Amino acid sequence: MNNLLTVKEAAEILGISPIAVANLLRDKKLPGFKQRTPVGEQWFIEREDVAIYGAILAMRNLLQKKAKMQPVEEGVPL
Repeated sequence: MNNLLTVKEAAEILGISPIAVANLLRDKKLPGFKQRTPVGEQWFIEREDVAIYGAILAMRNLLQKKAKMQPVEEGVPL
């Protein structure tokens, strides 16, 4: 199994668009590197980094969903 993924492959795994993955790479929110290929420069991302990012997304979504389900109590300090 190849340890490196293309932007398209990472997008499919994460369930987001390739443009969103490219933006994450550009903004340094997802580690990756450019490499010269026969078709020009392409971004590559390690499979492990995509898995970690996907886990972070899932956890954030779960926490947001849980927070929306809990009633807000007035006067209770955070």
